[in-house]
Amino acid sequence: MKEILKKIKRLEIKIRKRVDSTFAGEYHSAFKGQGLEFDEVRLYQYGDDIRAIDWNVTAKTGDVYVKLFKEEREQTLFVLFDISGSEDFGPSDANKRIIGTEIASILAFSALKNNDKIGLVTFSDQVEKYYQPKKGRKHILALVRELLTHQPESRLTDLSKALDFVSKTLKRRSILLVISDFLADDYQQMLRALAQKHEIILIRLFHPHEVFESSVGTIPIIDMEHGRKIWINAGDMGYRRQLVQRFEEIHQELEKFCKKYGIGYLPIDTEKDYLPVLERYFRKRNSRRR
Repeated sequence: MKEILKKIKRLEIKIRKRVDSTFAGEYHSAFKGQGLEFDEVRLYQYGDDIRAIDWNVTAKTGDVYVKLFKEEREQTLFVLFDISGSEDFGPSDANKRIIGTEIASILAFSALKNNDKIGLVTFSDQVEKYYQPKKGRKHILALVRELLTHQPESRLTDLSKALDFVSKTLKRRSILLVISDFLADDYQQMLRALAQKHEIILIRLFHPHEVFESSVGTIPIIDMEHGRKIWINAGDMGYRRQLVQRFEEIHQELEKFCKKYGIGYLPIDTEKDYLPVLERYFRKRNSRRR
């Protein structure tokens, strides 16, 4: 337990430095508010939009009043996090799950600075854990601990089931962050429906060695989701090309799908620094909002 607490503390220090130095401002600019809420009324002035007239107040006072609105500031960042077996691929201190946890933490601490709520669902082929959206540092550290330590009941993946849970749970428009390798099927329809109500960003994690570009000979690979070892002839160029082709197809299909339905998409190579990728995405996003 002490070692886990030390690990969480080290991660918090690392993440907060990156948030404070570069990222919190990008997050704030990207998610300024999802709507308007009523603030007050004042007397009509020349040039005011007549659609803003408050007819009830006008009728009671005999003077023309208009409604004023302010930006609805408080938002919810909701993280949907894949903890199935395939997320364990890579070095133990930098596998897909660890890198995904760091990325989720950066965005969570940025949301905290923005005074937003943060919620979490972890999933395999079932919903593993649900944390209701709340504010506060202690809440975020509890989420980080969950992501680092939870052992899933299943190592399989069913993204559509997790998305269905989110659709029934999130009643208010939210920022939905989906962190996964997206090695799943039949989830696009549910994702498309969610995109009509929520702002969605997909972060696809991949490790370059998953496609065996540099491997030769007969090698063992671990089927992470089924917990078994499989021997393949990685020197078979036909098989290697098939793996690389399928790997690239997943990327292209996701990219095309997200562009069509207005969903954010970030492919993250877990062997490289992810922060520049995040910063480029949010700067590009912010430039489109200006």
